Amino acid sequence: MASFNSFCVAVFFLISFNLSIEKLAASEILLPSKNPSSSRVNYAPRPLSPYATYLSNCVKELKPKCGEQIFFAVIVGNQTVSNYCCLSLVNDMGKTCHNDVTSYAANLPEYKKNKTQILNRCEKIWNYCSSLGSPPYV
Repeated sequence: MASFNSFCVAVFFLISFNLSIEKLAASEILLPSKNPSSSRVNYAPRPLSPYATYLSNCVKELKPKCGEQIFFAVIVGNQTVSNYCCLSLVNDMGKTCHNDVTSYAANLPEYKKNKTQILNRCEKIWNYCSSLGSPPYV
């Protein structure tokens, strides 16, 4: 059950891309309770590391809804990426960010066993998308 919950959390974060890296990379720090007799612990998010900030900025470059398509195409392998999202991937996100975000996700415990397949799909989707070229200017 814990593994399933962990998988659902990871999927949620990666689908919502604008929040994914921030929430996956941010760990919690313990803050003392205002009431010393209380045994409750308050949790506060830790500031993002420079690398987590970089990944967060990468995924924010994608057009809305494209993060979901790319996630399912690369990580799960059960969807294709539309031309619209391909162009966003190539022109807005770029190869380095695409590779870095995918590598980060592929190293999460939920996906590590499929890392080779995920990285192969990452490259295959990049090659397909980059072969489409830029849209004509009107």
